[in-house]
Amino acid sequence: MKSTGTMFVVAMLAACSGETKTITNTKTNTLTNTNTNTNTITETVPGDVSCDGNLCVVSGTITEDTTFTADKQWLLRGGVFIGDDVNPTTLTIEPGTTVFGENSTRGMLVIRRSSKINAAGTAADPIVFTSSKNPGSRARGDWGGLIINGRAPINNCADAEATVCEQFGEGGTGFFGGDDPNDDSGVLEYVRVEFAGTLISPDNELNGIAFQAVGRNTTIDFIQVHMNADDGVEFFGGTAEWKHIVVTGVGDDSLDWTDGWTGKGQYFVAQQYEDSGDNGIEADNNGENNDATPRSKPILSNLTLIGSPASTASDFGALLREGTAGEIHASLFTGFNAACLSMAQAATLQQAASGELMMASSLVDCDVSFETDDDNGEVTTPNIAAFFAAAGDNVEDLADLEQPFDAVAPNFVPKASSAARTGGVTPSDAFFDAVSFRGGVDPADDWTAGWTTSEQLGIEGGSNGGL
Repeated sequence: MKSTGTMFVVAMLAACSGETKTITNTKTNTLTNTNTNTNTITETVPGDVSCDGNLCVVSGTITEDTTFTADKQWLLRGGVFIGDDVNPTTLTIEPGTTVFGENSTRGMLVIRRSSKINAAGTAADPIVFTSSKNPGSRARGDWGGLIINGRAPINNCADAEATVCEQFGEGGTGFFGGDDPNDDSGVLEYVRVEFAGTLISPDNELNGIAFQAVGRNTTIDFIQVHMNADDGVEFFGGTAEWKHIVVTGVGDDSLDWTDGWTGKGQYFVAQQYEDSGDNGIEADNNGENNDATPRSKPILSNLTLIGSPASTASDFGALLREGTAGEIHASLFTGFNAACLSMAQAATLQQAASGELMMASSLVDCDVSFETDDDNGEVTTPNIAAFFAAAGDNVEDLADLEQPFDAVAPNFVPKASSAARTGGVTPSDAFFDAVSFRGGVDPADDWTAGWTTSEQLGIEGGSNGGL
């Protein structure tokens, strides 16, 4: 491990957490929480950091500001929670630090509401969250993942009569939601999350990074989620804004949103592998109430979504459903087997008809361009084709990327002959860089190179050693 300076660790001795709520109509699956018959969820877990030589084991709830230094290896033992209701806490992680999720205890890291993570890596020294297993033996679902809980608005309330909408996260990851769209959960820059997404219970797996009601003042830039068992990144409501995200080889959807996400994003690359995967984008408003507010309505630009032509699991490039709104600009979809674009539920089509859901200056390159979701016949294929044609500058053409389907040495740059090199128009919003290419990678500047990984089972290159 590279040393970047003198180590500073605040030792925690039996720090106790305190998230005790009484809620109604809630279904939860928990690791360290108990859910009684009266729907009272209580968390009381001690926190500790114990270092022996170069290895530091972290467990429980940490309630004092702490730094993970690059001269140590950090092991997450079970659910590690940063902060609680009365102790806002900041976890700082130095550039070049490796944090291991313990396989045997399903280690995971949860940043609680009002607390922060300050993980500012660099291209030369990214911060890596990975499996405690040795390279070559790692697999999807080895450990939990990274969960960030914020106080931005959501539309899925645990208590329908609550003044402020909040929810309890999957896998016992704590409460999220509030009334502050400008909430700040800290910094994630040049961060990789690998081999996460452990199965908590049937149909309840953790995402690589779950942004749960995260606010727009959180910095999210240059992130990779690699070989996660469930979704790559998922936004549960909130207003989070981001740039430069790579999702590779995950077992489910690459980019997922639900519960009223109204953020922004630019430069996204997703690559599915032959052995697993689902949709490039799975976009929902609210499954129980398609018209719940705030309605999901992100504004996104410059996305590259790559399916695997050799895999029947590689489904839709984008599945827009459950009443979502939103904007997708200057993006490309290629290699998906069911279709590049699909919709479900009448409420989604209503958003498209009103202009609240739209796609512009984008390119699709699949054997089938448009198809209704097989599980729901409310939206017909001609309606999806009309939605795509409405902007006037969307095209069905060849993506023609350099090596989009190569899992070992991928190259997402458009070839000189690619239609993606021109025709992109980004939103007229100060958040977005004004670029003219379609897709997530600038033909003249491959921002994915150098700091990302393509390590897979049996392949040891490109990642950090085990414990």
